[in-house]
Amino acid sequence: MRMNVFLVLLVICLPTHSQSKHLLRFLTFCQRNVTGDGQYDVEFDGDQLFYVDPVIYESVRRLPEFADQWTDDPGLPAEVYVSIGTCKYNLPRCIKGENNPPEAIVPPTSQVYPEEEVELGVLNTLICCVSDFHPTPVDITWARNGQLVEPDDVSQTQYYSNKDFSFRIFSYLSFTPQEGDIYSCSVGHVSLQEPFTRFWEVEVHTDHQVVETAVCVCGVVLGVMGVAIGVWFIRKANRS
Repeated sequence: MRMNVFLVLLVICLPTHSQSKHLLRFLTFCQRNVTGDGQYDVEFDGDQLFYVDPVIYESVRRLPEFADQWTDDPGLPAEVYVSIGTCKYNLPRCIKGENNPPEAIVPPTSQVYPEEEVELGVLNTLICCVSDFHPTPVDITWARNGQLVEPDDVSQTQYYSNKDFSFRIFSYLSFTPQEGDIYSCSVGHVSLQEPFTRFWEVEVHTDHQVVETAVCVCGVVLGVMGVAIGVWFIRKANRS
């Protein structure tokens, strides 16, 4: 039996100019009997600032464009090494101390959407957001018209934590939209008997389609106006 454990430090800052509260979270995550596992995140108001790679113990910023805005603590790698080691050491003891409680298993939800406005023949990125699941891991696969895509076209983030300590992860597919293509993002998880699949079809509204839509809308509006005018004349005739 596995059980996920988070070691959480909560720091609340109260700005002098506002009554709002801000939350800074340091999260250490590990799993039992999963080799090479472990994660250390720093989040502010639900947004990840950076995480520390558990293999080479180097920090990775969520937004590289802000990399020059601060300097890493030189003692951070050693701190993370101890933190993850402590998590792995305490995990089986916590499970035993709680008399082997059942593991919380929650199925994932998913959404598929493009990063940019879709234009035929123009390189874009499809995003598959998988969220609200527990525990890790999930297995994400992409397909185009029923055929698996090239692995080099796919990348994904590490696991992020939600406020309720469920997880979310993002998978990215680089693609060139072609009219009629159908893409799918399939998610496998311990809670599912078979992978859950979300489909997305390339749809581009051409000028011709826009004109047709506008004509259709105008027709509907004129029809409604005609009915309203007819009812008005009928009521006026009845009063007479």
